[in-house]
Amino acid sequence: MSGFPSARTYTPVHRNFIRQHWNITFAHQPRTGVVAKRILARVLDQIDHDGTELRPFFQLSLESIISPGQLTRENAYAEVKAAVRQLAQVVWKLECLPSGQRQARHLLDTTKEEAVGYDNGVITVVLNPQLTTYLVNPPHYSTFRLEEYLKLSNWYSMRLYELLAAFRDTGVWEVSVEEYRKLMDCHHQTDKRDRVLKDKDGQPKLKYANVADLIKRTTAVPLLDLASTEMAFRVIGLKADCGTQGRRRIVTLRFELLQPQPAKRIPEAWLSHPETKDLVEKLRGKWKVKEASIARYAPVLGRVRIAKLLSEWELKEKSMLHITDREKYCNAVFVRAAKALKEA
Repeated sequence: MSGFPSARTYTPVHRNFIRQHWNITFAHQPRTGVVAKRILARVLDQIDHDGTELRPFFQLSLESIISPGQLTRENAYAEVKAAVRQLAQVVWKLECLPSGQRQARHLLDTTKEEAVGYDNGVITVVLNPQLTTYLVNPPHYSTFRLEEYLKLSNWYSMRLYELLAAFRDTGVWEVSVEEYRKLMDCHHQTDKRDRVLKDKDGQPKLKYANVADLIKRTTAVPLLDLASTEMAFRVIGLKADCGTQGRRRIVTLRFELLQPQPAKRIPEAWLSHPETKDLVEKLRGKWKVKEASIARYAPVLGRVRIAKLLSEWELKEKSMLHITDREKYCNAVFVRAAKALKEA
């Protein structure tokens, strides 16, 4: 890309849903403003998952992130300018397999003179190409629609919406208080140089050190914001054990969706695209895989792994050990492969 575009140079195609890699959903993300989250959402919903690379830059109109009664054209300029500065500083700490260690990755391409900007109602964003494997055709992901997400006016609400969307089918998410702090950017307090602050005893200072305060501060507003959405939830403190003073303390949080949605129907995105539609037709046609299994586990396996399974079944059919009962055998193999991937 030569130079930073100051006006719209293409017409964005918004798919109005996000396909988000689990490693991004469960990355340790810094808290930003709501507008920054909306801008990023409107970038992510433009990604072409049938390609192999990110666009050199993404653009969106101011109107695409304005919500009635929240962000208006009158206050948008200042809000967007602040959001642009926040996005330029965002670093995600992503879990990298197989080591399990977390590596810091800038959200935007910091090699560019300008990685994000706003001009004449058009926002331009340049994503970090190191994130391509996480953003383009991710192998393990959850999805959520933007209709409800973009109406949220609280960062904690938006963050919990993303996290809970990953458990839409089971309806339950259990997480340690320690990990929850990191996911909600409520872990160690730091100074301007990102150095951990210590208390008078030399221990790291925690944001909302009291667990009850942590729960209240991070879920009070989301409980109300998400009450009328697919991610309506309740939260329970679990697994209290004895501390050094004999006091019982909460070490795990259990989030329960009030309206869990076990996947019974194949996602519309899979049926509308020629390649995934062809895979679905083969699975439920020739190989007798049940629709509920496809709906629940196809997004887990992804196109490449499903295509590999189909190839393996074709070879098995032509061998001396051909499949005698396709419905029984293929359903079992399909589900087992998806569960093994989730556990890994």
